Amino acid sequence: MRRRLGPYEVDHIYNEDCLQAMSAIPQACIDLVITDPPFAIDFRPTRANYNRTHSRVLAGYHEVSAARYLEFSLSWMQLAHRVLKKSGAMYVFSGWNNLKDVLIALDEVGFITVNHIIWKYQFGVHTSRRFVTSHYHCLYVCKDDKARKFLPYARFPRDAENERGGKLHYADKEDVWV
Repeated sequence: MRRRLGPYEVDHIYNEDCLQAMSAIPQACIDLVITDPPFAIDFRPTRANYNRTHSRVLAGYHEVSAARYLEFSLSWMQLAHRVLKKSGAMYVFSGWNNLKDVLIALDEVGFITVNHIIWKYQFGVHTSRRFVTSHYHCLYVCKDDKARKFLPYARFPRDAENERGGKLHYADKEDVWV
């Protein structure tokens, strides 16, 4: 028999409204949440500014207005906080445009910020009047800093070295990802 969390099977990916889905999940049963919420940047699948085609954007994508971003962030973060175990953690991806609202919401809901990771990507959106944005912010947060788990040797043993003699596990713990 498959394990379930409320109406959901464990180890499955569901594409649906997170507010409805998390409301149906029992309290304090999730170890990790990884989320990439809408950035409130007037994203439209038919625009080519992200070098993607309309057919590659999942049906049902809904943009959030910048004016409502704090309210939107508070609503889904409260539910994420509710479903996470005491030892649970969450990764929140964000662009810079609404990062302030994301940080405020995390604090108001009661999350503890462990790290702020910068994820540099290989392209940027064309601009003519400002610097090209070529990174995401990834906030690593938890409910209880003493109870959270961190697996520093998940990919490489403590003493594994690269070809130059550097420790392989160190690269996994840097806060700038390329």
